[in-house]
Amino acid sequence: MGRVRAAAARLALFCAAGLLVASCASTPPPPPPPPKPVAFWPTQGWRTSTPEAQGIDSNVLSYAMEMIRWRHLPVHSLLVERHGSIVLDAYFSPFADNQLHDVASVTKSVLSTLVGIARGKQQVADLNAPVLPLLAQQDQASPDARKARLTLAHLLSMTSGLDCSARDGLNFLEQMERSAHWTSFALGRDETAEPGTAFNYCAVNMELVSAVLSRETGTSAAEFAQRELFWPLGIHYLYWPKDEDGVSHGFADLRLQPRDMAKLGYLWLHHGVWEDRQLVPASYVDAALSPHADVSANVKYGYGLWLYPNGRAGCPAHFEANGNGGQRIAVIPGKDIVMVVTGSGLNADDVTSLVAPSWKYDAPLSPNPQGDAKLAALVAQAAALQDQQWAATTTAKPAGTQTVQPPANHS
Repeated sequence: MGRVRAAAARLALFCAAGLLVASCASTPPPPPPPPKPVAFWPTQGWRTSTPEAQGIDSNVLSYAMEMIRWRHLPVHSLLVERHGSIVLDAYFSPFADNQLHDVASVTKSVLSTLVGIARGKQQVADLNAPVLPLLAQQDQASPDARKARLTLAHLLSMTSGLDCSARDGLNFLEQMERSAHWTSFALGRDETAEPGTAFNYCAVNMELVSAVLSRETGTSAAEFAQRELFWPLGIHYLYWPKDEDGVSHGFADLRLQPRDMAKLGYLWLHHGVWEDRQLVPASYVDAALSPHADVSANVKYGYGLWLYPNGRAGCPAHFEANGNGGQRIAVIPGKDIVMVVTGSGLNADDVTSLVAPSWKYDAPLSPNPQGDAKLAALVAQAAALQDQQWAATTTAKPAGTQTVQPPANHS
């Protein structure tokens, strides 16, 4: 629990609102105290618990399930984990358990984690080193000197200054997808601001991060992840497409099962440690959870993660991996909680605000067998829902699957 408390303290203290991007980026995070080991790792699968045993009110979770249906919220799945146990794992028909789900821009957070792992293996250089030399063979000489100052840190924090504007009626992503070589197209965009000075959330940044990762590791982000991240976490099924040059989509399109999304949140919650191994260097996790850009008064951006130092949607200070359509991995260190939401055209805050009151307690609650039975019935009802009006808002298509194979040196 010491590691979790330390993460909560870091998130609450890093860079007060109103600091400039540059000042946030230059302020090193405080060193974390020595962490205490956790007793359980869900590598082989999650354990489950009644909500009350983990200090969560099952009646509030039941109310949330009822309101999701009553409001016709387009939720596909909802998972709540606390203290290493899943207390709610719900699937809303036609989306079903064990299906892969498009996590959209949660992909960016996964890619950032891979950069951290590669840094720990000394396969990626200093985050503040220029990236142009790493991709020089794919880029024509740029007349803008600002591009020579572009670093991996700028790309990870969405402060590259690269032009992401629409042209000829097409947004940036549509333009890039129509180009022959996505990396060259992205790197060829003009600079509209000095790198490190302005936040602009755009696919160009993480597409270039994926290209750098491929260049430095000699393999795609998807293949690197299967060996160095997914296999250690016990994530065996996924889908992650590549472009024509073999670069994994860095901006979106990764597909995972919700319980595996929760494993990623659990890794972040425990500061990059898994099975008592520092899978992601603690220094990189510190940097990823430090604000490098001010998005708004109460929203900061780290390296591929959204930071809420004052809380949001009823939650205390926390951080999230977010994706279009309502995809979310929320990590609440002060409560030792990971929550996963998937959907289609969903505002995930609508779900978070319903669920957050359930975890206001920090100690186990008295057993509530009636509440547990009601919640179980609502979960079963959601999985077998016959409400066609509601089901029409939750259409989810299963994806092709890539099976993760054990690394060659695995024994």
